Amino acid sequence: MKFPELFLGTVISRYKRFKLCVDIAGEKEWAYLPNPGRLRELIYPGSLVWLKKVMDPGRSLKWEAVLGYDGVLVSLYAALANKLFLQYLASLGADSQYTIKGEVPTATSRFDFLIDGQFVEVKSVTLVQDGLGLFPDAPTKRGVRHLKELGTLRKGAVVFVVQRCDAEAVTFNSAMDMDFALAMKWARDEGVRFKAINCKVTKEDITPWQEIPVLFPQD
Repeated sequence: MKFPELFLGTVISRYKRFKLCVDIAGEKEWAYLPNPGRLRELIYPGSLVWLKKVMDPGRSLKWEAVLGYDGVLVSLYAALANKLFLQYLASLGADSQYTIKGEVPTATSRFDFLIDGQFVEVKSVTLVQDGLGLFPDAPTKRGVRHLKELGTLRKGAVVFVVQRCDAEAVTFNSAMDMDFALAMKWARDEGVRFKAINCKVTKEDITPWQEIPVLFPQD
């Protein structure tokens, strides 16, 4: 998946969740941050970001953050995870084998995909520590709700898309959200499947790379 031309900036501050004050070539600018996570390892005063110009005149901010840096380049666009998952299926030739529907509602939730009758929820991962991708990096009631519903249905899957290259496995971030960790273990025991893939990221593009294991520590 190609990126448009990117411009290097330095973070000055973060305003609430979705707005950054950045220095671009000596000019102070405001940029949209398309990620609700805490991103403490990526977004802090002095951190590097790569931004694209926003051409839509209807948008209030003329810049949007695309990449951060944490020893490796990291995609900041959380919603890109769904497209990367579909790209990964296509790379395997699996997209032509299944009937895929997107944004599928249920009585209490909405799941990213319905694939041959199985609900699939995709989660974007940006936090990696010592080769281990951790989700979530902020408490997520929505994520817990999805796990509980999938577990009640006793079918479906959760796919973690790590938008960086250095994760060798993924697990729950119990230090950040114990409710999610417990719900993930329970859902696994009820038959929900868990998969993860990592991505190669450059300043030109991001590409789903390979499947990596999902771990359940302390079992």
